[in-house]
Order: sequence, then structure tokens, then C-alpha cells
Amino acid sequence: MTHPHMAGDLAALDAFLNSALREGQLSEARLDDTYLCFADQVGRNIIVEVRQRSNFRTLFGPGVWRRAAMGWEDISVAQLLTHLSKTGGDTFRTRVMDSLAALRRAPAMNTDAGTWNFLDAEQALKAGHPFHPNPRSRDEMTVEDATRYAPEHEQTFQLRWFAADPHLVTRNTGAAGHLRLLADADLGPVDPKKIPLPWHPWQAERLVPQHAIKELIDCKALVDLGHGTGKWGATSSMRCLHGWHAPFMIKTSLSLRLTNSIRHLSMREVVRGVHISDLLRSDLGVRIKRDFPTLNILGEPGYAALRDLAGVVRDDTIVVLRDNPFRDASQTGPVMLAALCEARPNGRSALGDLVHTLGPDAAPRWFTRFLEVAIWPLLELRARYGLLFGTHQQNMMLALDQGWPASVWVRDCQGTGHLDSFHEMLTQQCPGIGEGSENVVDAELGDGLVTYYVVINSVLNTLSTLVLDGLASEDNLTGLLRDFLRRARGQTPGDTALYTRLLDRPTLTCKGNFATSLSGVNEADGDARGQVASFLDLPNPLLEPVYA
Repeated sequence: MTHPHMAGDLAALDAFLNSALREGQLSEARLDDTYLCFADQVGRNIIVEVRQRSNFRTLFGPGVWRRAAMGWEDISVAQLLTHLSKTGGDTFRTRVMDSLAALRRAPAMNTDAGTWNFLDAEQALKAGHPFHPNPRSRDEMTVEDATRYAPEHEQTFQLRWFAADPHLVTRNTGAAGHLRLLADADLGPVDPKKIPLPWHPWQAERLVPQHAIKELIDCKALVDLGHGTGKWGATSSMRCLHGWHAPFMIKTSLSLRLTNSIRHLSMREVVRGVHISDLLRSDLGVRIKRDFPTLNILGEPGYAALRDLAGVVRDDTIVVLRDNPFRDASQTGPVMLAALCEARPNGRSALGDLVHTLGPDAAPRWFTRFLEVAIWPLLELRARYGLLFGTHQQNMMLALDQGWPASVWVRDCQGTGHLDSFHEMLTQQCPGIGEGSENVVDAELGDGLVTYYVVINSVLNTLSTLVLDGLASEDNLTGLLRDFLRRARGQTPGDTALYTRLLDRPTLTCKGNFATSLSGVNEADGDARGQVASFLDLPNPLLEPVYA
């Protein structure tokens, strides 16, 4: 049975059921290469057809059936998701169904990754997270606003600019100059006695009517400068905006809940960005660039936040400046890994199409090159310097050379930290690193987070994409990953603990997005360790198989 919104329906079904299966949320679930069978809340059996399956991820088919009293009854994806989400309560069910509606509205992906420029790749991602019950839910945002501002709709818009008295702006050293450069490029000259502040237009509409902001405007401490002239597009993260004309990207607070979190930046997060930028300019940063030439890290050298007349810093006004080396729209890449790996209801993923053109046996070589170019530097930063980059597939971008991975770009300094055992060494290289950022953690916790974000979210998802697209066997690619980790462990001059954890532990640490969403907590309320989110252990596919 083919449904009218096949792409959106199947993306929603895949994301919901994969996350539910991973976290044991389906009663007595049985999965083989043909069907997923499980019981609903009242004991009725449900069968869902399987399109393709790997050990890590399953793609479900267009036929969905529910057992009725007199036989099997066809039901739609919408009916199934409504039914399965009921026990989570009204809020959870609403988010699941809102996400389904958003996925149905998304336009089709242009899958020719070889033609994508930076923003094309960011906005090519249509379905979002492949292991989440509501990957496109957006509380507080109307359909009209989502169509205008959500990245998958590929729209552009103008920033809303304000100018504030300096004593009302909390900022790091140098941020005022960076903001003025950005204003010059997007708006024009601003009163030199004030600090220009760029706000997301959606957020500005919600801030201006608030009493505390109106007070500032009424006393001329905050001046509304109107909209800029440049065009900005949302990256895969709706609150991070890119303009081809701009020396910086910006990341802003948004007063809405996207999937698990209300998207307000916090001061501890923005401080992490400044620390990483400082580190990259240090002697250690020079050494990192020399030793890992395929690794590029987007720094976040500036932030600013408005204080109200009572002196309270308003988290909902925070803006972060991110390096923007992508200034030429005619240049291809780099391309976001999540967009490359996104499944399609008919045909291969964009990654599958790309690798297919490279030849019949290209997938294992492409995967090996990906590990060497993109993953080895991140694991070695942890081994040698205790630096933790939680680089999941929406924060990893690949520069391609004739289709092959040539270098990697990583971003989002809010997801960085370092191990406490390396803290003294790092402070000698970069004084003040970790202060006020709440991201200095022990190895058990830090390595668990890297395991999830880098290995499970990025590496295993890439591996499964090539398998599901029929381009390689799972055993072959898993063996290549195992060999890569062994080789890296044997050659590293640093600490081998993470490599050993990945190779020898019976389980791998994984984030539970289903449980986190179901709980209704605001994940952003946690500190750098992400303890508000739910985590679980998955069987480790990298353990050496034992043959009888």
C-alpha cells in the first residue's frame, strides 16, 4: 500500500521505530529481514514491512498492518504513530504528529551531493535525526514560520538589527569589533557609541513586546535598526544562520523547543566557544593543525548578550559569532554528513549515489578514507590532549575531492570539553580553559559521550548507510572499522583508553532520544555532561566475533 506522503511518512516511521527498537520501547518486538512484529498497548499484534535492514538501522516499507478481530487491517503511518504515541501523553503525541506533518511538508532532496555548496548541503537534510520519535517537532512555531525559517524549506531572510549601550551588553574581549564588522557587511555603519546586535527575526518578534526589552527601547538604551540587507539561510540547526556575504555565521537563542530542548544559549556554552578559539590560536593549536592537516575546526570567537535594566543577563538574547570560511556560493562543499546519509523512500541515499559513481568496489575504500580523514583526528585529539569534540553527523562536514573524503570540518563548540586528567596541561597552553564552562569531565563520562556522538551517531550511521544502499557488506565494513581502531591504538603516542573501550567493552554508550523526548525534560537544562538526557548501553558490534 503506497501512502500519499511516502517520503515524509517513511522518514517519520523509520525515525520513530528505530529509536523505539533501540531503547526497548516496543513490547516483545521481533525483527527479521522481512517484518517487524510487536504488540501494542492492548495486546494486538502489529506488523511493519521491512525495506532494508542492517544490524544498526532498519528502513521500513510502505505497507503497515494492524491485526483486527477478523483478520489483518491496513492502517496508515499517521494512524500507527498516533496509536503508538498515545501512552506518552498528549504533549508527546502532539510532538510526534507535528513532526510527521513537518516531514510531509518538506520538499524533496536534491541528491546530487557533488553539486552542493555549503548551504545547499545544510538545507538538503529533510528528515533530521534518524533515531528520534519526533525529529522535526517545533513547539511554539507556526507552519508559516517553519516554512520561512526551517532549513529544509531552503528559504532566505534578513536579520533584525539592534544597537545597545555598551554597559548593557555582556560580551567577550574583541566581540564588539567582530559585531561591527558583521554589521558593516549586512547593515551599514552603526553609531560608534553603541554595540550592534543581530537577532534572528523570529526571535526579535518575541523579544520586542516584552516589558524588559520595551523599557530599554523606550529609554533609547536599545535602538531598533530594522532589517539588514543581506540574505541569510538556516543551516541544519535552525538557530545557526549563514550568509555568503558575512565574515561570520551567527548562532542565536530561539524561544522554542526543537525536539528535546528549548533552544536558549547559556553563558557556559558560549564561553566554550571562546575557549576553543583561544586554543586554536595557541601553540597547541598550531601543533594540532600541523599534525592533523585534514581537520578544520570552526571557531566561535565572539558572543554578546543583552542585560536588562536590573542587570540580569537575558539568555534569550545571546548571539554567538562563528567563523565563516564559506563565502563563495559557486564553490561546492563541504557537505554535511547527515544529509549525505539520509535515507530515501526510493533509491539510494546521496552518499550511496556518490559512492556508486566511484565504481563497483568503492564503498570499502571510501569508508576507510572517511575514517582516516574525519574520524582519526577526533579520536587522536582525545588520546593526545584529552580534548572532547562531540561531533555528531549534523556537525561534521566533508570536503570531497572527486567524490572521495579529502578533509573534515567540525563545528559547534557548545559540544566540546576536555578530560580532567589533561586539565593542567591544557591550562598551561590556554590559560582559563574550562573556567565557567562546566565541561571538564572524567574519562568514563567524556569517553562515553565521544562514543555516542562520534562513533555511534557519525561512524556507524555512515557504515549502515553504505550497507543499506547495497554497496558493501556489514561484516566487511565492521571489520575495517575494527582494524582502523586497532591500528590507531597501536600507533598513538597518547592515551589508548578510548580505543580500548571501543574495541573491548561489551557495550557502547548511546543516547536515548526516545526516552529523553518521552520524559518531557528540557535537555538543555543539563550541564556539559548531558546528564538530563537519557543514556543506555548498546551491544558492541566491534567485539571480535567468536567462532565455535
